[in-house]
Amino acid sequence: MPIDHSGATTNGGLVLSATGSQWRQSARSLLGRLCLMFVSMLLLVVVPGTSAADDRWHPGIYVKIEDWQLRSPAQMETIYEELRNTPQLRGIKVILLWGRYESRDSRGGASRYDFSQLDEILARLGALENKHLIVALAWREFKSAKGASEILPNDLQGGRAWNADPNRAHTQYEYLWAYRMSNQPGKYAYNLKLWHPTILDRLDAFLAALAAHIDQHSNLTQISTTESAIGEPVTSFVEEGGSAQRQYDGQLAVIRAMKKYFVQSDVVPDFNYSREHVAAMVPILQAEGIGLGSSNSNKSKGLVLQPPSGAPGVLTYYPRLSGTVILAPEVQGDDYRGTYGHDTPPDHPRYEWIYLRVRDELKANYTVMQRNNPYWLGDASTPSMLKFIQSYPAIVNDSTGAGGLNHVKPKSVR
Repeated sequence: MPIDHSGATTNGGLVLSATGSQWRQSARSLLGRLCLMFVSMLLLVVVPGTSAADDRWHPGIYVKIEDWQLRSPAQMETIYEELRNTPQLRGIKVILLWGRYESRDSRGGASRYDFSQLDEILARLGALENKHLIVALAWREFKSAKGASEILPNDLQGGRAWNADPNRAHTQYEYLWAYRMSNQPGKYAYNLKLWHPTILDRLDAFLAALAAHIDQHSNLTQISTTESAIGEPVTSFVEEGGSAQRQYDGQLAVIRAMKKYFVQSDVVPDFNYSREHVAAMVPILQAEGIGLGSSNSNKSKGLVLQPPSGAPGVLTYYPRLSGTVILAPEVQGDDYRGTYGHDTPPDHPRYEWIYLRVRDELKANYTVMQRNNPYWLGDASTPSMLKFIQSYPAIVNDSTGAGGLNHVKPKSVR
């Protein structure tokens, strides 16, 4: 059911009174909590590997769920069946479209948060053996057909037609900015204006509500983001009222809000570009115990570039950060298609090569694989990645459940 977060005190709120009986009751309650704390601390000594809080460390191979799959009950049943039949799969990653979970009757009204879809997913995963959820906040939209789509709540979606240049005509929004998806006219999508105070304030409240609702669930392992790349604006940053640096600063503000509210689950945002932004972020990730994820794992020039050719590509940081922060490179369409990314002729690397690159070269703790066809299920001319996962000895024979990936907790993990 939707949750009204208007700020009113709920019936479950505790009202303190200084009567004698209540003070005695409070003292007994405090003594009980102290005893529980002592027992928990004793367990840490007597039983190695136990934790007073839920252990959210569940490294391994996950599957990425696309939004069209999330909206299809038949597709989700297929995915749950794959999880049931594949012990080597540790869980799923779901992209959160902010506007699907928050709504308002008016701009000044109270936000309503409806997390029932996530409740259902967590319940289904909880009914399976050792399956977990990664959620990722979408701060950009890759498809422009629906305009603002659902990356914004309903009350923030108003826009107007922009036709100053017919080759760049698009819908202009107060809280989104359009970026070019290619040099072709009409090829564009949207980023949240992460410099806008309204966006940052509302996202902060949304993340607080989301964490209050799901962070205690033992089947939640991580919260993440979509990629850090922002693209080139269709108009100009001056006209949109921001800048690339302010957008990157906003990304960091959102990540820190995740870290603030998700005290049980790990925070592993997705970084790829710009390389200069990644270089500035890596020391912050190390200092603040935040993981490093990336949406691709191939050897595309921009991902593996080394100085003095410019700022390092994001994947060059992985080996040196091993054991320090959580590492979570993904395998997506470009990775299945080519060793060196989408800008080179396809060579369709063997699945063993893809896996060993993630495991041995990038030192991954987690990896998320996209269910792209024909690669995932295979066809007459293409082998199945799912069957590879189900049969490859290094994955199948790993008793830790990590699918052969590095299962040792890095220093940043609680």
